[in-house]
Amino acid sequence: MADSDLVLAVLDLEWERIVRCRQHRREFESWRSQAPHLAEIECLAELVERIDSAPVEESTEMVWALLELVAESELATRAMLQVIVLGLGGELAWLNRWSHRTDPSLLGGGDIDQMLVVSGLEAIAHAAGHRRAWPICSILRRTHRVLMREVRAPEEWHDRVDLEGADDDAIAGSAQVEVRPETMLLELFRQASDVGVLAPRGARLLWLMGVDGYTSSELAEPLGTTPRAVATRRLRAEQRLTRMVSAA
Repeated sequence: MADSDLVLAVLDLEWERIVRCRQHRREFESWRSQAPHLAEIECLAELVERIDSAPVEESTEMVWALLELVAESELATRAMLQVIVLGLGGELAWLNRWSHRTDPSLLGGGDIDQMLVVSGLEAIAHAAGHRRAWPICSILRRTHRVLMREVRAPEEWHDRVDLEGADDDAIAGSAQVEVRPETMLLELFRQASDVGVLAPRGARLLWLMGVDGYTSSELAEPLGTTPRAVATRRLRAEQRLTRMVSAA
């Protein structure tokens, strides 16, 4: 499917079937007894509509309640996916533009759709059980980071093929050959690691926060430390890198 939002329409149609399913209605009834913030909601369709339209404090409480259920319930995961469907529209438009530029073969075969949905599900799983502020925005940011990770390899392959297949003189004389900032930054990290200015974990931390967009709070748990310690590590690594560049 090329340049369309058909995948979003398919998700909407699937959701309509889900909310009519008797088994799913029974499962939702069990949620109401477990989660006080869902107790007054009559059905799955109303849950998604209320999350979308309620004041942010009320909406956040409902999303947190839903995320508490995600680890044990596929239906909760699917409901959370439906909550972010509107936000996925922007990611789909970006993916279509990226595919046109880098790998048009992905268009029309469902690959873009799969990338979008899988990334959204991964972001939901990452958020499960947490009570982050602005949880929907957090999930959509994570979705974008996952997609960026997925598209980086095809982009690098595309750039390498273009450069390997080009005439050296043409490359040297062309104003259209672009070195991406991420590539330059990666090379700088490699140089800093080679001369002992940055440890590999320091370079990785700078990449995660500066390029992938992770926050110190998000990295604290997987690194087994506190957000303040993560921020301190980043600052020290940046200072060492700055001194190396200044001395060059």
